[in-house]
Amino acid sequence: MSAAAAQRYRQVGVETASPGLVLLALYDGAIRFGREAAQATRRGEVARKGERIARVMAIVGELQSTLDHDKAPDLCAKLDRLYEYAQDRLELANRTLDAGAVEEVVRLLETLREGWQGAVAQTRGALR
Repeated sequence: MSAAAAQRYRQVGVETASPGLVLLALYDGAIRFGREAAQATRRGEVARKGERIARVMAIVGELQSTLDHDKAPDLCAKLDRLYEYAQDRLELANRTLDAGAVEEVVRLLETLREGWQGAVAQTRGALR
Protein backbone atom coordinates (compact mmCIF):
# COMPACT_ATOMS: atom_id res chain seq x y z
CA MET A 1 0.00 0.00 0.00
CA SER A 2 1.39 3.38 -0.96
CA ALA A 3 1.99 6.09 1.63
CA ALA A 4 -0.82 8.18 0.11
CA ALA A 5 -3.24 5.26 0.27
CA ALA A 6 -2.28 4.51 3.86
CA GLN A 7 -2.81 8.16 4.79
CA ARG A 8 -6.25 8.16 3.12
CA TYR A 9 -7.17 4.93 4.93
CA ARG A 10 -6.25 6.49 8.29
CA GLN A 11 -8.17 9.66 7.43
CA VAL A 12 -11.34 7.71 6.58
CA GLY A 13 -10.95 5.79 9.84
CA VAL A 14 -10.84 9.02 11.84
CA GLU A 15 -13.72 10.59 9.92
CA THR A 16 -15.99 7.60 10.53
CA ALA A 17 -14.96 6.84 14.12
CA SER A 18 -17.27 7.55 17.02
CA PRO A 19 -16.47 10.59 19.18
CA GLY A 20 -15.43 8.24 21.98
CA LEU A 21 -12.92 6.45 19.79
CA VAL A 22 -11.55 9.77 18.54
CA LEU A 23 -11.14 10.89 22.15
CA LEU A 24 -9.21 7.72 23.00
CA ALA A 25 -7.02 8.19 19.92
CA LEU A 26 -6.20 11.74 21.05
CA TYR A 27 -5.17 10.44 24.46
CA ASP A 28 -3.10 7.70 22.81
CA GLY A 29 -1.27 10.28 20.71
CA ALA A 30 -0.61 12.59 23.65
CA ILE A 31 0.68 9.70 25.75
CA ARG A 32 2.95 8.46 22.95
CA PHE A 33 4.35 11.93 22.27
CA GLY A 34 4.81 12.49 26.01
CA ARG A 35 6.83 9.30 26.36
CA GLU A 36 8.93 10.31 23.36
CA ALA A 37 9.46 13.78 24.87
CA ALA A 38 10.65 12.28 28.17
CA GLN A 39 13.06 9.97 26.34
CA ALA A 40 14.39 12.82 24.21
CA THR A 41 14.85 14.96 27.32
CA ARG A 42 16.86 12.22 29.04
CA ARG A 43 19.05 11.85 25.92
CA GLY A 44 19.60 15.59 25.62
CA GLU A 45 17.80 15.78 22.26
CA VAL A 46 16.51 19.30 22.82
CA ALA A 47 14.90 19.87 19.41
CA ARG A 48 13.06 16.53 19.46
CA LYS A 49 11.98 17.13 23.07
CA GLY A 50 10.55 20.51 22.17
CA GLU A 51 8.71 19.20 19.12
CA ARG A 52 7.18 16.30 21.06
CA ILE A 53 6.14 18.51 23.97
CA ALA A 54 4.53 20.89 21.48
CA ARG A 55 2.50 17.99 20.09
CA VAL A 56 1.33 16.93 23.56
CA MET A 57 0.40 20.53 24.35
CA ALA A 58 -1.56 20.81 21.09
CA ILE A 59 -3.55 17.67 21.88
CA VAL A 60 -4.21 18.71 25.47
CA GLY A 61 -5.27 22.12 24.18
CA GLU A 62 -7.68 20.45 21.76
CA LEU A 63 -9.11 18.27 24.54
CA GLN A 64 -9.53 21.37 26.69
CA SER A 65 -11.16 23.44 23.95
CA THR A 66 -13.78 20.80 23.20
CA LEU A 67 -15.10 20.51 26.74
CA ASP A 68 -18.86 21.10 26.75
CA HIS A 69 -19.44 22.97 30.00
CA ASP A 70 -23.19 23.16 29.32
CA LYS A 71 -23.65 19.38 29.29
CA ALA A 72 -21.45 18.47 32.29
CA PRO A 73 -20.33 21.62 34.13
CA ASP A 74 -18.77 19.92 37.16
CA LEU A 75 -16.87 17.32 35.16
CA CYS A 76 -15.72 19.90 32.62
CA ALA A 77 -14.50 22.26 35.34
CA LYS A 78 -12.41 19.48 36.85
CA LEU A 79 -11.04 18.37 33.48
CA ASP A 80 -10.28 21.98 32.58
CA ARG A 81 -8.16 22.34 35.73
CA LEU A 82 -6.36 19.05 35.03
CA TYR A 83 -5.61 20.07 31.45
CA GLU A 84 -4.38 23.47 32.63
CA TYR A 85 -2.13 21.75 35.17
CA ALA A 86 -0.79 19.45 32.43
CA GLN A 87 -0.04 22.44 30.20
CA ASP A 88 1.80 24.18 33.04
CA ARG A 89 3.90 21.08 33.75
CA LEU A 90 4.72 20.67 30.06
CA GLU A 91 5.82 24.30 29.81
CA LEU A 92 8.04 23.80 32.84
CA ALA A 93 9.49 20.61 31.36
CA ASN A 94 10.23 22.38 28.11
CA ARG A 95 12.03 25.25 29.86
CA THR A 96 13.95 23.23 32.43
CA LEU A 97 14.54 19.92 30.62
CA ASP A 98 12.59 18.11 33.37
CA ALA A 99 11.72 14.62 32.10
CA GLY A 100 9.95 13.93 35.39
CA ALA A 101 7.40 16.65 34.72
CA VAL A 102 6.62 15.13 31.32
CA GLU A 103 6.29 11.69 32.88
CA GLU A 104 3.90 13.13 35.45
CA VAL A 105 1.70 14.43 32.62
CA VAL A 106 1.88 11.05 30.87
CA ARG A 107 0.64 9.32 34.04
CA LEU A 108 -2.18 11.86 34.36
CA LEU A 109 -3.20 11.30 30.73
CA GLU A 110 -3.02 7.52 31.15
CA THR A 111 -5.37 7.73 34.14
CA LEU A 112 -7.81 9.95 32.25
CA ARG A 113 -7.67 7.67 29.22
CA GLU A 114 -8.42 4.66 31.35
CA GLY A 115 -11.52 6.37 32.73
CA TRP A 116 -12.70 7.42 29.28
CA GLN A 117 -12.06 3.93 27.92
CA GLY A 118 -14.45 2.54 30.54
CA ALA A 119 -17.06 5.15 29.65
CA VAL A 120 -16.73 4.43 25.92
CA ALA A 121 -17.04 0.69 26.56
CA GLN A 122 -20.18 1.25 28.63
CA THR A 123 -21.70 3.44 25.95
CA ARG A 124 -20.93 0.95 23.21
CA GLY A 125 -22.43 -1.85 25.30
CA ALA A 126 -25.59 0.19 25.84
CA LEU A 127 -25.97 0.70 22.10
CA ARG A 128 -26.03 -3.02 21.35
